[in-house]
Amino acid sequence: MSLGDLTPYQRQNAYYTGVKLGNDVKKQTEIISNQTKEMIKSQIASTSAIIASQDRIREGIDNISYGIEDVKEGIYGLKAAFEFGISEVVWQIEQNRQVLKDILDVLMSPLDTQAKELRRRAEEAYANGWIEDALEDFLESEKKNKYDFSVFTSIGIIYLFQKGDREKAFEYFEKAIKYAKPKSKYHASFALLHAALIKHDLNFIEEAEKFTAEAVELSPDFAEALYQNAQYNAQLNNVQKSISNIEKAIKLDKNYCIKVDNDPMFAPIRNEVNNLFERLRDKELKWCNKATTALKKFMKNVNDAINQAGDNNINNYSEYNFKSEFQEIDTLLNRNSYFDILDARSKNISLQSKIYQYIKTGEKHLNNLITQIDNKIRVACDSMKENERKRARRNQIYAEWAIFLGPIILGVLLGINNALIGGIVIIVGLIVSGCMIDEIENGTGNSCTLFYYYSENIPTEVNHLSKKKNDINDAIKKRLFAILCG
Repeated sequence: MSLGDLTPYQRQNAYYTGVKLGNDVKKQTEIISNQTKEMIKSQIASTSAIIASQDRIREGIDNISYGIEDVKEGIYGLKAAFEFGISEVVWQIEQNRQVLKDILDVLMSPLDTQAKELRRRAEEAYANGWIEDALEDFLESEKKNKYDFSVFTSIGIIYLFQKGDREKAFEYFEKAIKYAKPKSKYHASFALLHAALIKHDLNFIEEAEKFTAEAVELSPDFAEALYQNAQYNAQLNNVQKSISNIEKAIKLDKNYCIKVDNDPMFAPIRNEVNNLFERLRDKELKWCNKATTALKKFMKNVNDAINQAGDNNINNYSEYNFKSEFQEIDTLLNRNSYFDILDARSKNISLQSKIYQYIKTGEKHLNNLITQIDNKIRVACDSMKENERKRARRNQIYAEWAIFLGPIILGVLLGINNALIGGIVIIVGLIVSGCMIDEIENGTGNSCTLFYYYSENIPTEVNHLSKKKNDINDAIKKRLFAILCG
């Protein structure tokens, strides 16, 4: 195989122009991150309306690059942005990940300085594009440490992408797989994907599928492994397995929708793929419609409850009903595309958080109002208590005078017997009056209740405040966080 025989899956696409080997891994990472924006822009332009609406494409909502931190994670972090055309640079980035460095430190610890230097020199030559020198040093390094799977991976990539020798490349990827498995399942999966690519190039699709299936088994959350296994299963017309892995990959990165939609390898099962997109969209739409309707109803109930309190400050506060947020969600739902509805879901969840804070603030305001009302009721009742204490004391004084004057007057007017009865009545009245004073002064009775001794009606002010307090308590009880679109 010559370099001109590279398949479309091995060639670098135009939107990844500028991505090439170099010593500055940080710069390469930044370039790939920036170029992923062009990748998404290129692919989404012709994607199905089920996935992204024309309004969305025109607004450029999805033209966002994968972040630097994502790219630093190699294929695992790039997910749908990975392509074999940038595989060499991605492998160079992979070698700078701390997880691999830690593994290699253990593998190389028993080696002498010369062996370590040989490996370092090979990596430097490879980064500078001195492929022959790099290959020579990597092959020498292999002799020094036959368990270093990263060296086998490097040799395999050189044979595949630089030398065009699939047979030799496959031989070294097999070695990488063998020695990586006990140390790093992820790096074994990395090598398995490249071995599968070679089998695909040679039209051994079933073998390619088996390699990627093993990669998925070793690394179940490796999105690109799921995607590539779905590719080969589509070619084999294994519909269920292909669709299942596409769905898993999409859950890890929604941009696999765009990638699958543009990938001719899914042509044999295109109808089933489109049905998957529709099913995913409709499932999200059902959730969002239900959640948004519940949220609107909940907001109305909350505002009705707050308005019930009748406080002007609360009424002014509750006029804000998140109308703009609800309108934005409705607009996205009406576009009826999977990506738009996913955004509607995200905004709905964010709105729930805002409304929760809104309710908590309203509840705090209501509780403060109840405290104020309690204070007003206490002041009113204290005033009543003082008035009744004075009145009872006054009556007691009258009774005391009656003790001395009553019997004399009654004796003069009615005779001794009747005077005695009148004196007893007066003394009883004095005792009752004294008990009332003690109860009031000692706080053993309810001051508002004591008012019933002298009047049938609680004062209008206390009546009004008590009713307002009850209304506010009802308002607080009506705000139920549990119904927040659960």
